Amino acid sequence: MKTTSYLLILIAITVASSCTVSKDKLKQDNLQPVDFVNPYMGNISHLLVPTFPTIHLPHSMMRVVPHRRESREVTVHGLPIILTSHRGTSAFSLSPFQGNENDIQAVIEYSYDHEKITPYSYSVYLDEYSISADLAVSHQSAAYQLEFEKEDPVYLVLNSPDGELTWDGEALSGFQEIGNGTKVYLYLLPETQPEEISVLHQGALHNGNAAKGKDASMVLTYHQPERTIALKYGISFIDASQAKANLIREVAGKTVKELQEEGRHIWNEALGKIDVTGDGPEETAVFYTSLYRCYERPVSISEDGRYYSPFDKSVHSDEGRPFYTDDWIWDTYRAHHPLRTIIDTERQENILHSFIQMSEQMENFWMPTFPKITGDSRSMNCNHGVVNYIDAYRKGLQNFDLEKAFLSGKLAVTEKTLAPWSGMPAGKLDRFYHENGFIPALREGEKETVPEVHLRERRQSVAVTLGTAYDEWCLGQMAEVLNKPEDAERFMKGSFNYRNLYNKKTGFFHPKDKNGKFIEPFDYKFSGGMGARDYYDEN
Repeated sequence: MKTTSYLLILIAITVASSCTVSKDKLKQDNLQPVDFVNPYMGNISHLLVPTFPTIHLPHSMMRVVPHRRESREVTVHGLPIILTSHRGTSAFSLSPFQGNENDIQAVIEYSYDHEKITPYSYSVYLDEYSISADLAVSHQSAAYQLEFEKEDPVYLVLNSPDGELTWDGEALSGFQEIGNGTKVYLYLLPETQPEEISVLHQGALHNGNAAKGKDASMVLTYHQPERTIALKYGISFIDASQAKANLIREVAGKTVKELQEEGRHIWNEALGKIDVTGDGPEETAVFYTSLYRCYERPVSISEDGRYYSPFDKSVHSDEGRPFYTDDWIWDTYRAHHPLRTIIDTERQENILHSFIQMSEQMENFWMPTFPKITGDSRSMNCNHGVVNYIDAYRKGLQNFDLEKAFLSGKLAVTEKTLAPWSGMPAGKLDRFYHENGFIPALREGEKETVPEVHLRERRQSVAVTLGTAYDEWCLGQMAEVLNKPEDAERFMKGSFNYRNLYNKKTGFFHPKDKNGKFIEPFDYKFSGGMGARDYYDEN
């Protein structure tokens, strides 16, 4: 899950080791930073979730990833339309088909070849059907060009795994449910109008212009063989009309090639904010691929000055400042946020402003911990958003309300439970922490008795104690800036709680039981399951 958490460290190490060719060398070879990005890098993982070969523009809603169960799979499942989360949750799929009408499926599986992925484009050859697909992305819209070698009727299948699709005589529109009441809307316009529209249901085509429910599928049929079909589509979290407006604003009248050139320029501007020198193209690829990953989240979901907030399930005006979500702060506070305070200050201020708005929109004024497209999941542990406020403020970024940030962080630490993966109010475990300065661990085989702890999780006592001590230090620093001496004293005192779990004999932070005794015998590698997760989480 946390592959991207340490990218700033990776960047620093890479620079320190003379990582790349010089800027003059790049010009000499006609290479630009984006040419060194390898989206396939990091796609294989045996423990945590890997990265994905994502096609997108920096911090943009439109993200696309080929539909594969895992990176080494030799087939793709339809052509991708939109990735709704940086973790690989896709909505909709497009399946071009030529062959027996009875063989059409909601999502067609293809063996593929000649796949090429860049940050701004995707192309692939679908072997069995001799179809080439070429994709370009914009911020909230995209365009496909499909090339057909066979002179057979063409069928285009659009599928929504859980939603609705409607043909209005010109375009397909609809939505897909993606969780917590959030929907992603689509407006897809074929440049060549189909001769027939059908609903695919239980493996057969039926007359109709609307489909709904599980595997809702519409089929566009071209009986006269088309060698080239171009499609443009917009997406939205507000409604299908806004998806259409996004399409018109961004991709109308542009070819796939033109959009790819635009995307290439945008990526080179973003990646070119950092120049590095050295003598190795392999290290250059590591550096710029890592930097490309830093632009994958959060994403701006402002659409023509409005955005749908999953935090209160309402549409808001963004009042001139883009609204960002899908950040997953536990992953990003260490490296992504500090990097943006250096190379993208205005965006960082807008992101921090968005966190405050999330706090205001939720039932309790608690700082978000894991903001997603579908709301704050309260995943992982601690309240590390506070880290980014004091970090940004100390570096001169101030276009956000530090007072509100402090209050939402304070309430998250004192009123919300510290138990991992939980958004419940503070309870017995939290009272113990505030009174004793550490989270008590359970011994092996000991049953959980505290309702705040998630049913599938453990207390992660060391991770929560150390992480909260850090959060308290940050709150103490914020309180000093805001001239709140009582809060400053309280939280600075709490910042030393990490000392309560330090084992001088071993030199490690070591879980203690409710009586303050180190849990022994104890193996730092294996006690607490894989990665010692019961006590240390992924730290």
